[in-house]
Amino acid sequence: MDANDFLIRYGSDRASVVAKKAGTSLAYFKQIAKGIRYPSAKLAHRLVEASSQEMGFAALLARKAA
Repeated sequence: MDANDFLIRYGSDRASVVAKKAGTSLAYFKQIAKGIRYPSAKLAHRLVEASSQEMGFAALLARKAA
């Protein structure tokens, strides 16, 4: 699952908790979810861990088609 799917499924409250555990903000997480910004490999790994592997590393790093 990517960040957008996670946000849709669980909402902003859970996304905020995951973002904080990963060391980022909900605002930045939402930018990742919408494809406005892309996480570094380190941040993607932290997001995967913070979400208990619900988000996938490759899905977080994948660039969405414009």
